[in-house]
Amino acid sequence: MIAVRRFCAVLLAALVTTAAGAQVERQGDSIVFRGRIDDGSVKAFLRLLREAPVRRLVITSGGGLVDPALDMAEAVRDAGLDIEVPASCMSSCANYVFPAARHKRLGRPDAVGWHGNMAHILYLARTGQGAWSAAELADAERLARREQAFYAGLGVDGFVCWFGKIPPHDVPDFYALRPADLERFGIREVEVAATVPPPLPRPDVQMLDLR
Repeated sequence: MIAVRRFCAVLLAALVTTAAGAQVERQGDSIVFRGRIDDGSVKAFLRLLREAPVRRLVITSGGGLVDPALDMAEAVRDAGLDIEVPASCMSSCANYVFPAARHKRLGRPDAVGWHGNMAHILYLARTGQGAWSAAELADAERLARREQAFYAGLGVDGFVCWFGKIPPHDVPDFYALRPADLERFGIREVEVAATVPPPLPRPDVQMLDLR
């Protein structure tokens, strides 16, 4: 899991705060998730998902660990949840949870940001652009197989998570994509809120336009 870390209540408003500080809250027929994706926060999410009907996930997250993120994404997919991203869904949130949802609504155009996945780590290792221990690479290979199977089940091209990190784009940090460009990779039913809030300082997120 070192390689991964490198990369990187039925009642209304029943609230769970995990040890890492994430908050997972039921609001009506939605689950509101704020914070890091890890074992504790995903367990809280899955518990709320089981306890009463849920239609939508509202998430704000900078990402987290790959295995828990895939567990969460598979649950979102299986439950047929919609997703709303008011401000940011980055890294593992973007890689797995976001594409797993049915209808996807963004509060701002650059709300979802990618900076690579496990296939990207293996690419860096193959091309000599990164060095990991044998144990770290074995873990990366296991996770890459899991994420590949996940993308295949969705009909999504996982290259969406890291193409912007290599030529000709070479984005240094995170990149975001327009809904029309997301469709090229099999991520559909994406809309951006008509009323966009004032821009936040997001120097780490570059908006790519593939037209």
